[in-house]
Amino acid sequence: MFDPGPVLYDEGDLSSNYPVARMLSATTSATWSDVLRPFLAGYRRPTVLDLGCGTGRFSTLISQQPGATVIGLDPSIAMLRKALSAPETGDICYAAAEAERLPITASSCDVAWMSQVIHHIRDRRACAAELRRVLRPHGVVLIRGTFGDRLDGFPTLFRFFPSSRALTARFPTIAEIVEIFAAEGFFLEASQRVRQQTCDGLREFARRTKLRADSTLVRLPDWEFEACQKALEEAALSEQFPSPVVETIELLSLRAYQ
Repeated sequence: MFDPGPVLYDEGDLSSNYPVARMLSATTSATWSDVLRPFLAGYRRPTVLDLGCGTGRFSTLISQQPGATVIGLDPSIAMLRKALSAPETGDICYAAAEAERLPITASSCDVAWMSQVIHHIRDRRACAAELRRVLRPHGVVLIRGTFGDRLDGFPTLFRFFPSSRALTARFPTIAEIVEIFAAEGFFLEASQRVRQQTCDGLREFARRTKLRADSTLVRLPDWEFEACQKALEEAALSEQFPSPVVETIELLSLRAYQ
């Protein structure tokens, strides 16, 4: 299995590079705003927990939904500092916390959002139990991410960094996550695949990967990363007519029983 646990974003340049390397383009932001809207539309003033919020890229996006209040939690102080330095755009508060111990009162949130974080959590059962505690009856957990049984979503990344595919194959599968959450009182309400345009072309993609703010790229040996990055940059220079880099992200909707 993939070695769980948070990437050490407090070390080196990771926290500084992350906002640029993993930024949401206007097109990507619009895609996910449309996806999120139906889940929040049933609440007049939804309270949303952004668990593993990082630099707040989705906290900011969610806060733009009508009436939304966002609680962003992350174990990395460096990432939270980046989130706090961003221009204030909505009703958001940030705090340092681990997924297995949430500093939130029971039945205080309507929706929990987890973006590309579930594979980092060491005790997923404890995390699911905590989410069940803090969610109101019929609350929903939205898990946006990559799973070990869905390896066709990142063709460009896997083409140039093939070892990242092998690492991703060790992520937990959808069935494993559903089983863990079912044991804590959730059922799988829906599973969908969301296509997003991540970059306009290979040149932009190469600028992002060079910053190495990805959990699989961080785990590659330096020599391997540098060789793969060089091949990507050479391909980018020869790309006369840029073709958008499109990725497919899984989204699980896990609803709590009353």
